Amino acid sequence: MGSLGLELNPKGRPFRMTFADPREIRMALSFEGSSKINATIGNYFSLLGIRSIENPDWFFHLGLEGAGYFTMKQADQRFPLETADGLIGFYTETSVGQMQYQFRFTHISAHLADGSSEGAIAYSRETAVLRVGYLLNSDTHLYSGFHFIVNSTPTVPNWTVQLGATSFFPLRSHKVVPYGGFDLKQKGESSTHTCMNVQLGIAFGNPLDAYKSFKLYYSYYTGADPRGQFFKREITTHSAGIEMQI
Repeated sequence: MGSLGLELNPKGRPFRMTFADPREIRMALSFEGSSKINATIGNYFSLLGIRSIENPDWFFHLGLEGAGYFTMKQADQRFPLETADGLIGFYTETSVGQMQYQFRFTHISAHLADGSSEGAIAYSRETAVLRVGYLLNSDTHLYSGFHFIVNSTPTVPNWTVQLGATSFFPLRSHKVVPYGGFDLKQKGESSTHTCMNVQLGIAFGNPLDAYKSFKLYYSYYTGADPRGQFFKREITTHSAGIEMQI
């Protein structure tokens, strides 16, 4: 391969995590007051990496990802499962210095569980996602993207435009690092076109790897319900959560 080196099962991802995106691949648990619990169980696995030997700031990953997004709603003294959305997909990502590029192709389906009294709809879709990121510095990540729904049940307008940012505040002398981020989506699929999530929190552990560490956070979300079964509904939520990257 000349000046290129191959690596099987490389660690990490070239495209940095977008923490304020409600559908990021992560391990997280959040609480909306005392009546609802949201859980995300997700992970990614880079299968193949290619790195430039001459330029260590250039590398490429190909991998698989999957996640389950669950909602539990209070009923009496219990929290039965209300909704379950499942995502699987693959990604290719490249990092060239401060620039990052990502292509994803995902399948997601959404279901109601026995803790819901609503009527279910058939919900399934495949989406192609192209995103570009820029590291303003080691602590601040800016990104934008375009989502195109290739196939959908029910049929919906097939475009979404995304814009967001995350910034960790460089308090290098401490192992508690404040951070903030926002994620903005303009969707064609719902009458509530604009969806915004703001996340503020603190990351514990090595400050140089704060974006990979254990986090406590607060999120404010307004816009179309991210759960597939309720994608036409407009909601505004406040939640507190914990996150752990693995």
